[in-house]
Amino acid sequence: MFWEPIALGLLIGWLRNGEIKNLTQLSLNGWPLIFFALLIQGVVLADFSLRTTYLNTFYSFLYLGSFILLLAFIYLHRTSKGLLIIGTGILLNLVVIAANGGTMPVDGANIPPDILEALASGEKSPFYSLMNDNTALAFLGDRISIDYRPNQLLSIGDLIIAIGVFIFVQNGMLLKN
Repeated sequence: MFWEPIALGLLIGWLRNGEIKNLTQLSLNGWPLIFFALLIQGVVLADFSLRTTYLNTFYSFLYLGSFILLLAFIYLHRTSKGLLIIGTGILLNLVVIAANGGTMPVDGANIPPDILEALASGEKSPFYSLMNDNTALAFLGDRISIDYRPNQLLSIGDLIIAIGVFIFVQNGMLLKN
């Protein structure tokens, strides 16, 4: 999902006479926060995939905690327009996930039957659940489909994150992150 805004950001940054090497000069203090957030999500996914029961009662807390770490990283870079936009998208996703017991609600009307069945049974992912009449803030859930990616749904937060990534990359190429 985020390869497109990265590629477009690189293209626009280049058209604006930016240089890719400038991205390597960006000072991203607190980067271990991103590492630990992704590590937490990876551990939860591995535990779920291996069908162990070591962490399953903590999945939602760990998942929400990983978002808190990402927001802490964004806070450290609150002067960066691109990262602030990314943070807004992360916050929207965090709000809907927290409001729905630690999982991102997914609109079942827009996904293939096999994925729908796996989500309904709880076998697909520890991070997603099907929308129903009790879903809180459903408009913030994964319900936006993109034609060229028919099996992937996006949330408003995901789209805002993509815009932030686009801005961050192109501005980083100009050394204005």
